[in-house]
Amino acid sequence: MEFKIKIFEKLDKDLEKIWSELENNSDLYVFQSYKWFENWHHTYLEKNKNYSLRVVVVEHNTKVISILPLQIQNKVKLNILKWAGDEELDYCCPILDKNFEFNKENFKIILNETLSKLEKVDILKLVKQPKIINNRSNPFVLYLKNYFDSKSYSISLPNRWKTYEENVLKKEFRSQNKRKKNSLRKIGKLKYKIFKDKNEINKVINDLFEQKNKRLSIKKAETLFEKKDFDFYNRIIRNEEKIFQIHLSSLELDKKILAMHLGAIHNKRFYYLILSMGSDLEKYSPGRLLISLLIKWSISKKLKFFDFTLGDELYKKSWSNSSSEYYNCIESKTFYGLIFIYFFKLKYLLKHYDKNRKFINILKKIKI
Repeated sequence: MEFKIKIFEKLDKDLEKIWSELENNSDLYVFQSYKWFENWHHTYLEKNKNYSLRVVVVEHNTKVISILPLQIQNKVKLNILKWAGDEELDYCCPILDKNFEFNKENFKIILNETLSKLEKVDILKLVKQPKIINNRSNPFVLYLKNYFDSKSYSISLPNRWKTYEENVLKKEFRSQNKRKKNSLRKIGKLKYKIFKDKNEINKVINDLFEQKNKRLSIKKAETLFEKKDFDFYNRIIRNEEKIFQIHLSSLELDKKILAMHLGAIHNKRFYYLILSMGSDLEKYSPGRLLISLLIKWSISKKLKFFDFTLGDELYKKSWSNSSSEYYNCIESKTFYGLIFIYFFKLKYLLKHYDKNRKFINILKKIKI
């Protein structure tokens, strides 16, 4: 079976053309769209000396059938092959031609040829991998040894809000939403606002990140949003393409913002990305009310899915009628890599079984 592997070490016009053409013939997430990836690359990778880009283009009989957006991390003299953006992007996976059938045999050929063309790889570490890429099996989960990592929740959206409320939301949950909304209406005038003006969007995004970090600090979260995260979304907005749209909205009470959300829309899917709310009137759950408005808006725009993205928090489950599984693959490729592979597996085990997070918090400080 004839396969040709080409590896790009930087983004250029040739790769953009190849990527964009495959994008039109594949079912991919917004995070694997070229423009999203390009902005990620400029913000996070371009000046990071510990990482180097390796985008693998796979051809079969002169036709591009897959793109593997990869990176190599150099750490303690280890070369670790990872999905590019595995720390910042919610889902990490290949881009697959929807008309090509991947099986175990051809997948192994492609992977082995890819590894042979790369410089020495000590460890293969692939995380945040969806078991199913939209409606297709992910060969990197199907044909490699993986470990379950987490779930994400989503809504397969019906045509009407009433149908969604009656068929998906539990009666008590609906009643709570209604009570909180009515209580806020007694205080003042509620308004759902979608921001359109780019200058206003830039200001509001800054407020959103500040508000979100304040809330994370109060909760003593391990990580906060950094300036580069803010820069990424600003760059996305400046370079916004028709392939996806950024969606910034708020819930206001008498013109005062109670909660904000930053998301994206791509291929009839709404991506729930960053929700923020202040401490004012927190008992009325303004964030929860904003989520209901986002879902209602998505239904009105005839979108097919509302994707809560990575993170299996219980509140997301309450809104959802579907879930997806995500897996990690960690393999050693050299004897040196084998020495460190047990450290990675220890981190995995502690993540799932260290209920008080005492040991996992210590290991997180050792960033391998």
